[in-house]
Amino acid sequence: MNRIAIVEDDQGYRDTLFTYIKQYEQERDTAFEATPFEKADDFLAVYNGDYDIILMDIEMPGTNGMDAAEQIRKKDAQVVIMFITNMAHYAIKGYEVGALDFVLKPIQYLNFANKMDRAMQLVENRGSRPVMIQTGTGVKKIDSRDIFYVEIQNHVLRYHTKQGNFEVRGSLKNVEEELPKGLFAKCSNWCLVGLTHVAEIKDDTVIVEGDELQISRRSKKNFMTALIRSVGRS
Repeated sequence: MNRIAIVEDDQGYRDTLFTYIKQYEQERDTAFEATPFEKADDFLAVYNGDYDIILMDIEMPGTNGMDAAEQIRKKDAQVVIMFITNMAHYAIKGYEVGALDFVLKPIQYLNFANKMDRAMQLVENRGSRPVMIQTGTGVKKIDSRDIFYVEIQNHVLRYHTKQGNFEVRGSLKNVEEELPKGLFAKCSNWCLVGLTHVAEIKDDTVIVEGDELQISRRSKKNFMTALIRSVGRS
């Protein structure tokens, strides 16, 4: 189930968007969890990269939608942002913050549905990102969806992937920043797991493609939260 945030201070437009989302669900045989926010500040206070699509009004009390989008992009380069506005002249600035598109008020369903189709394409491809791994003989290009987990020991990263295992010097922090947010999580300070490849959790162990990996006490809460959210998205 994909998560949508509706950040709109006008109750009438929030209701309209809820209605259109329900209609879109029925027509496309899909499902969403839609959450309303009256102000961008309320949304920013709780946002931690756990939404797939953000429908954002631009002119709101407090932080406006454009400034909010700039703050969101500092945390999440992947989330789909669509502005809901009657100000078409914001288009150029909107694209500067990586907005997918604009839905102009008054909102028409057909226009909304067409733009949602584009948004869903991006969401479905969100987990796909090329990762370049420097090997002893050259560079290996791997789709991020094909990475099972990455572990580090003595500053050496070992990528466990569908194409085999590869070792390269580096930091796990840099790898975490490079990979799609919401689809990877640390089970310990030395291991980053591709959540879609998790087969089972047994006590303090996570099984990934047949390998048993230790879940540290410090990482367990955040890891389990990330795993539950990833299951909800799928």
